[in-house]
Formats: sequence, C-alpha cells, structure tokens
Amino acid sequence: MHRTALFLLSLLPTSASAQISSGGSPLSATHELSADIPLVVLESPDVARLLAEDGARGEWPLRYGATIDTSLDVNTDGRWDELPGGELVWRIRIASPGARSLGLVFDRFELPEGARLFVYDPARTTVLGAFTAANHQPNGMLAVQPLAGDGLIIEYDQARDGDGRLELSLAQLIHDYRGILGASGQSFSGNCQFDTQCPEAAAYQDIKRAVVMLLNGGGQCSGVVLNNTAEDATPYFYTANHCGNMQNVVAVFGYERPACGSGTASQANTVSGATLLRASPLFDSQLYQLSAAPPASYAPFYAGWDKRGGPPGPAPNISHPAGQPKKIAVDLQDPQLAGSFWNVDWEFGLIQGGSSGSPLFNGYQRVIGAACCVNNFSCGTQVVSFGRFNGFWNQLDLAPWLDPIGLGVNRIDGFDPFLPIAIPFNGNDLNPTAYTSTSPPAIGQTWTAEIDSSSLPAATLSLIAGFGAPSSGLILAFGELLIDPSSPRHFVSTSAVTGASSQHANAIPNDAALVDFRSYTQGFLVGGGATQATNGVELRLR
Repeated sequence: MHRTALFLLSLLPTSASAQISSGGSPLSATHELSADIPLVVLESPDVARLLAEDGARGEWPLRYGATIDTSLDVNTDGRWDELPGGELVWRIRIASPGARSLGLVFDRFELPEGARLFVYDPARTTVLGAFTAANHQPNGMLAVQPLAGDGLIIEYDQARDGDGRLELSLAQLIHDYRGILGASGQSFSGNCQFDTQCPEAAAYQDIKRAVVMLLNGGGQCSGVVLNNTAEDATPYFYTANHCGNMQNVVAVFGYERPACGSGTASQANTVSGATLLRASPLFDSQLYQLSAAPPASYAPFYAGWDKRGGPPGPAPNISHPAGQPKKIAVDLQDPQLAGSFWNVDWEFGLIQGGSSGSPLFNGYQRVIGAACCVNNFSCGTQVVSFGRFNGFWNQLDLAPWLDPIGLGVNRIDGFDPFLPIAIPFNGNDLNPTAYTSTSPPAIGQTWTAEIDSSSLPAATLSLIAGFGAPSSGLILAFGELLIDPSSPRHFVSTSAVTGASSQHANAIPNDAALVDFRSYTQGFLVGGGATQATNGVELRLR
C-alpha cells in the first residue's frame, strides 16, 4: 500500500520565459490612420561588387546582406498620430530597392512599460513583434530578424496613460542581396547534402535541436546551445571566433524542413542579443549567453560537451550551410588531432559558408569543436577543421559558466529543459543506492518510485520525503541526511515493503504553476527497530 503524496501548491513559484516578441497587432490594423507615412529610401549596395568579394574569400563565413548605416530617430523622423482614445502611434516607412529582405539594428532601444513596437511589410502580410520593454538588452540595442521584401514600416504604439523613458533610434539596415529567408545553397560539386529529417540523421534527433542559425550584421553562421553542470537552462551558445561580434545576433531555432527533402522551413523562432563571455582566436571559438532562454514552443535542447582529448567517432556535424535549413554531415572515423583543431573528412555530407561555428559532436553526441575551415566544397573530398573545445576551455577556463556548481567534470550529456527528469544524488556516498524513480515526474501524471530494502532486511515500511533544498554532510545514526528539513516541505509518501522492495505511486496535480518546480527527495527504510537512509532523487517537474 502507499499513501498519495500531497504537493503543496501554495509553495510553488510561477515561471516565466522571455522571447524576442510577444505577439499582438499594431494599432494601425484596427484604427483608420493616414496613409501618408514618411518614406526614407536608402541607397542600394553594389551587389555585383559584393558577390565578387564573397567569391574571392570563398564565401567563408557567409555574407548574405550589406549593412547600410542610417540615423533615424523617433524624435526627428517619421510621423506621430493621436487616436481618439489618447493612444499615440509613430510610424516610418523605409525602403532599400532590390533587397530580398531587410533586417534592422536599433542602437537605442528603451520603451516605456506597456508600449509596443512592430515591424511589418507595407501589405502587412508579415508582422514582427510586438517588441516591448521586456526586450531591453544590457547594451541598449536590439536586432530584428529579416523581413521579406525591399520595404518595411516601423510602428511604435503607446497607451494613453503610457509613461516612462522612450529611446528609439535605428542605426543599421541589413540589405539582403542573397535571399536568406529562402536560401537554396551555394553551388558545389556533387549531391551530398541531407536534411536533418532524413534517415541519415535518425540517430541525432535530440542534438539537432541544439543547433541554431546565427544572423549578425549581414553575416550568417551556425552555433550550438550548450548545457552546464547546474542544468538550469542558462542559454549559452558556442560558435566560431571568425564569425565576429555576436552582441546583436538573431539566433534562429528549429530552422529545418518538416520532411526529408521537402516542406517549408520557418525562421519564426528567434532570440535577439547576446553577451560575450570568452573568445579565442587560437582555437577559433567563442562562448556567449543569449539575452533570453528559448521558450518551450521552440523545442530547444542544450547539448552536452566533452573536454577530453582523443574523442571517439562517429563524428556528426549539424549546420545551416549557405543559410539553408539544417543539414547533417558525418565522419564515421575518429576525428584527427591537428594542432588547435580536430580534422574530419565526411563519409556523407558537406558543409558550406554559413556552417561556420557549427558544432562537431563525438560518438557520445557531445560537442568537441566549432567549424573553422575547409579545403574545398566537393562531395567526398572535403576536409574540415574544427576549433578544439577542450583547447578553448583549457586556455580560457569556461568553468564559471559551464561548470557553475564546481563538479570538476570533463564531460556532461545534453539536457532538455522541458522534459520531466529525476536525478539521483548521494552526497558523500555513505547511503545505499536503493531509491529509484521508475517514471518521469510529469505534471498531471502519476509519478512512481521504488525503494530496494536489501540494505535493511527487517524493513516493513519505506518513506520518501520531498523538501525545497538539498543538504549534505550531516551524518546521523541512520545515515547521511540529504534533504534540508528547514526548507519548505513538499510531500511525504509511505509504502509497505513487500518482498525485497516497496512501490510508491504519487499523483502530481495538473497545474501549470508546477512547471520547473524542483523537489529534493530522499528515501528511508524503517523496521526492526532501525531506520536506514538511502540516496536522494531530485525531481524536476515539467
């Protein structure tokens, strides 16, 4: 028999996730405003010259757009309108003839609470935003993803009682001369590119979700979101140093075709802005922290990493070659050490400009390098050099970010922050490892666990206690206490021992407030006048 656990909802925190935009519609869509919007036409770049420059440097890294400097300010440009209800609307129209798409970089972006910014094409086919005060970055800037076409409208909406500081100034327009929103790839010799929904990628469906397309100042690279030892979903990403400064990056999640070789891929899932943590020209590596964690709707994955030498194969790479949806390439052999790099040559696949910074994984599907350089763009003969992650770590010490709890480990596995997980822990390893979670702690489901009573044969009862914090180092007569009884108590579950074990089954309420809730639990065996503490299990509810 067991007693159902009671999760104390009054103790549960609420959770929030930030992303680049919060949806909604501009006021101009629901109110009749003047069609006379001031138009600013910016000079188109010399595309022939740009393409010649790109070819001369082998499209590495990929440049898809030219940056056009400008200085457009909400105080001196555009037009203001006041609605009957007292709301204020500011709009400006911008064009750069011939552009396949247009991106924006605001050098000053600070909005009052409740204010909203939208970017849309003149027909309002696509609306980006709303961007709000929640999108404020530490550097005061904001990059907006490309919008199809050679013209767009920026609209700022402020409520009647809106109050606070408004700083809004556009510094750069990105004139896309290649078509990054529908890239079909550069020409190369052969036919050896495979989508990540193809059979060749079947074994890599988790780690592919960690790979992101990086758009930055008209350049395009690839990168990978990394896990850390706290597994707290801090959005670190790793890319190549030669991709340049990524503080105004637009990171695109989940850009892949829905089927092998067919279907439309979406670039809608983005996070804008990042902070540089470490950079190494020697190992062609950079580590950043994104301005916000990707929400559950992006289906992110945080890749594991390995800083040991001599990584075993097979060695897969996933990237966005030439701005395309995700592709996979695999070397079935062990990567070869070459100074600051790991070298691979593919059994199948190919990378191109735009693959710069993409991750190389080892046979355990942990990140070991970032794409640096290639010898050619021909199927079957391409050799690629990846800046060594272990060298990068050893040179600049990435532990403050990737090992924040000081485990001192040289490798960790990947992590899905939106899957329920149960993580065993055992302090100083003094207690028997007898307590096991036998199902994931999923919200709205029944969570089950088992306690093996072999360490206390006289046991007739087992108990699981869940608290708000762990503990270690307190040694009592019955073993090491691994939970902190002074923290909030979440639940207690009891079950009779039958045979050599006891089974626990506890219903978790179907409550959204439980998302990301953590409970530190420990098992205990009782019987024959004795008590035995077991290992602990950290429950992370999703």
